[in-house]
Amino acid sequence: MMMVRALVKDDIDQIVGFSLAPNEPDWSKEALLDALDGISNGTYLANVGLDQVTGQVVGLAIASYIFDQADVQHVVVDKLFRGQGFGRQLLQSLIKGLVVRAVGTLFLEVRPSNQVAVALYQSMGFECIQKRQDYYPGVDGVREDAWVFSLACR
Repeated sequence: MMMVRALVKDDIDQIVGFSLAPNEPDWSKEALLDALDGISNGTYLANVGLDQVTGQVVGLAIASYIFDQADVQHVVVDKLFRGQGFGRQLLQSLIKGLVVRAVGTLFLEVRPSNQVAVALYQSMGFECIQKRQDYYPGVDGVREDAWVFSLACR
């Protein structure tokens, strides 16, 4: 089981230690501290998922927003906790928080090769609206497209 709450400074060291795919860039400690500043300035929203037994941070969902639009910056669940619906729960909590902040449209980018994420976003009503060719650096110098998804928030 997981409980969701807002990101706090004490969570950052655990998040920086998350294991990601080889071609996925980690969020640096500095970037997470900048996001915390954005939360206090009203330009970011970030939620963490906590294991209810241990209190360990198991996931993060973060978005930047301005006026009625937001961009999901990152949704990640620590490798040891994947496949349990935590990513969906984190994204749902992020969307609810953005709706409260009067966000009407949410955007995100994803690698087409990340089929787990693509399936999650599509199952939640996101629609692919654009393809950005050769957007992401890839493995062995081969670049990968980005798919841009959007969701009308309600």
